[in-house]
Amino acid sequence: MNRITYSVDVEPDLHGSGYRGVNQGLVKFEKLCDAHKVKPVLFVTADCIKQNPRLFLRLQKKGWDVSLHGFTHTRFDEMSMNEKEREISQSLLYWKKYLKSKPKGFRAPQHSIDDETLDLLEKHGFQYDSSYTPLNAFQFLFFPRKLFLNLRSFFSPLQPYRIREKLREVPSSALLLPFVSLTIRFLPRWLISIYIHLIHLIYRQPVFYAHSWDFISQKDSRIDRLVSHNSFIKKLAYCMERFR
Repeated sequence: MNRITYSVDVEPDLHGSGYRGVNQGLVKFEKLCDAHKVKPVLFVTADCIKQNPRLFLRLQKKGWDVSLHGFTHTRFDEMSMNEKEREISQSLLYWKKYLKSKPKGFRAPQHSIDDETLDLLEKHGFQYDSSYTPLNAFQFLFFPRKLFLNLRSFFSPLQPYRIREKLREVPSSALLLPFVSLTIRFLPRWLISIYIHLIHLIYRQPVFYAHSWDFISQKDSRIDRLVSHNSFIKKLAYCMERFR
């Protein structure tokens, strides 16, 4: 069975806009990855890099891919071309200043990728984008006003492909249900196993993603009250162990 690419969108916390997910949640995720010899991909907003540069420099030195998730967690399809250029350019300055490197990849906040942004990624020398989520029915539920964008993403290719001459698209995986933290939280383990087996049938190397705030308690989150972050972490550990 092909291995799974584990990725985390690192951004300010969902409730409160703090950075506990960065300072505490990623440390929990790091221990999980170390225990199962996983080197994940982090898509990080530049404000999180500035907030805790030593953490990301250390993770980068461990071989983790620290890529870009925007300067702030703002939808790219709602920005002007100048605003997009500024978001990316300022982010690259943060990577150079704090991490002494350049991000290889990009994932648009809320998967808000568009042609202008793809052109800018190629212009600035990014190697890949990971914003499209084919076969993800949930995007129609969460972003109903983005019908055209959702349809384009839903019917996009399932395997990595060249989306620009010098830029590859590495889509996140879904099978109507997206291969994300929410799915892992709510499915029982036996159903998680079936789901991942099915995912492997259609994706060469499935791409899973969570958020930094998935690894911390959130008293204002209904989801965390229904299925705690600790339960999610245990199920994710099961996935890493079961599908090496």
